Formats: sequence, structure tokens, C-alpha cells
Amino acid sequence: MVTLKDIAQRAGVSSMTVSRVMNGNTKDVSKKTSQRIKKIAEEMGYVPNSSARALASSASRLIAALLSDYDEETTPLEDSYNSSFFGELSRQIQKEGYDLMLHYVKDYTSINYSLKSWNVAGAVFIGMFDENIKKIQKDNTIPLIFTDSYSSVRSITNVGIDDYQGGEMAAEYLLEHGHRNLAFIGPAAVSNGVIMHRLQGFCACLRDNGISIPPEHIIDSGAENMEQTLAKICRGDDPVTGIFTTSDFCASRVYAAAYQARLRIPDDLSVIGFDDVRISRYLTPPLTTIRQDIKRKADVVCQLLMKHIRNQDVPAENMVLGVELIERESVRNIQKKPGVELQR
Repeated sequence: MVTLKDIAQRAGVSSMTVSRVMNGNTKDVSKKTSQRIKKIAEEMGYVPNSSARALASSASRLIAALLSDYDEETTPLEDSYNSSFFGELSRQIQKEGYDLMLHYVKDYTSINYSLKSWNVAGAVFIGMFDENIKKIQKDNTIPLIFTDSYSSVRSITNVGIDDYQGGEMAAEYLLEHGHRNLAFIGPAAVSNGVIMHRLQGFCACLRDNGISIPPEHIIDSGAENMEQTLAKICRGDDPVTGIFTTSDFCASRVYAAAYQARLRIPDDLSVIGFDDVRISRYLTPPLTTIRQDIKRKADVVCQLLMKHIRNQDVPAENMVLGVELIERESVRNIQKKPGVELQR
């Protein structure tokens, strides 16, 4: 069996350094050294002692949940959607007699290490893993369930929602309430993920009604000085009157920034969120949002996983769940002429 000492000798570091890296304590280890140690451990087939104990059992009752972790300032569970979905999924998994084990992962090496470290019966991926899906499938034979994936790989089991339709619904609602100068706020819309699909649905509906969003009105929610940005676009001769955000968590940041910029919601600025997590009901005013049924989504993920655990020959499935608009008090009706017909 490969030991920490064996890895240390090949890597040219101390066993203590290897131990820190293998246990996720990389504060005092450079990123380059940490990646090299993990790569060597993988090449040598290293299995931690805890895994060896788990492997002694012929039937694992553990399910791994892997979340993307790219932000050093926050943890994935600070996002309201992640914590809500993870809480529901854990509850459903436990009802089936399994335990859920959470892993934060930053790159493919940590993904592979997490899955091979324990004798898990299956794994659920929460977040953006599309670029590594082929590798993950190739290197692991356990049932794998992805969520919100827009990967071109057809042989994966995925549970998502109609993000594009959600964007369309937000645009339609703002247009019906008379808003024509609009903005979009969310994380950088990269690749082919959920943010891009929500943005595309939003823009497509506006375009069908003769409206376009200028590039400067597509705003990165991670940018600093959000209050200054809002003050700039929401004042002047042609102010933005409506904003669609990609999550309720993001919308809560917009509320805070609007308060700092002395903009009143919805009098000066109307806001629509996405997800319908609990915080949306307690904002002031309560947030109009695009709802996805997180509880049902977690249940579908759990049931698909159990089905694939019981029979690994079951073909891959792609489940797309619907969304709905929940009307509350964060959108002002500024319609001057009633009965305007939208192009749908």
C-alpha cells in the first residue's frame, strides 16, 4: 500500500507537507506544490487510511456531493440556493438509508481524489463541472448524477430546470409592467451554463419586442461598488427602471446597493430574482422571482441516483423541470397604455 512517506519521497517534500495537502490544509503550501503532490498521489494510487477502512465493507452507504469552490472569500454554502438544495438532498438521501458527504472541489484533481478516497455508492455534482464530465465518467464507475449541466456529453444523467424560459418570464413580466430600459445582473455569463441560458432567454424576449440591452447594462454581480453602478444607470435622462438578477441571493445584494445609492424599490427600481429561496419572502419589499421547486429537484436527483445504484445498466436520463413566476411587490407598474400586446 502506498504511504504518505512514499509520496513525500517522490515529491521531495516532508511527510507532514503531504499530510497537510491530502487533508485539505494547504494554507502553508504553495498551489504549485499542492497540485504536484495530488498528481503524484493519484499516479501512485494512494488511498487514505479512512478509505481503506471503508473499502473493507462490501456495501457502502455513503453518497458524495461535490460543489464547485472557486471563491476564496466565501464558501459555496453561503449561496442561498446551494444551502437550500443541499439541505433537501441530504434529507432525501437519509430517507433512503444513506449518508451524504460534502466535498468542496476546485479542479479535476480534487474531484478525482474525492471520489476515489472513499468507497461511495454514488455521487451528485452541484455546480459547473461540464469541462471535466468526460474525464469524471472515464475514471469512475459509480453512478454519477449531475445538476444544471449543459454539457454536450449525451451519456450523463442530469437534472436541471428551464433556465431559458425563466429568463423569458422575467422579461415578459417587466414589459407587461411598462419597463423598457432594463439591465441584467449576475455572475459572469461564461460558456454554456445556467447564467448564460437565463440571460439568453431574457434578451430573446426583449429582442422579439424590439428592445435590446446595451453591453454596459449586463453587469457582473461580483464587481465592487455596486451602489455606484446602480446610481449611474438608474439616474439621468433615460434611467434603467427594471433589473433581472440570476438569483435571489444576487437580488439581495442589489437591494443593499440600492439602499446605499438612495434608490427605492420598486418606486425607483424594479427587481426580479430567481430561485424563490426563503430570503425572497423576507426582503423589503418581498421579491418577485422566478421559482424553481428545489425540494422536488432534490427528490428527483435522489430517486434517479437510487435507481442507478440498484441497476447500473439503466440508461442515462436528462430531466428538465419547469419554472414559474412568483409575483410579490418588487416590480412597479409604470404602464402608461393598458393592453400592450407582447410578442411571445
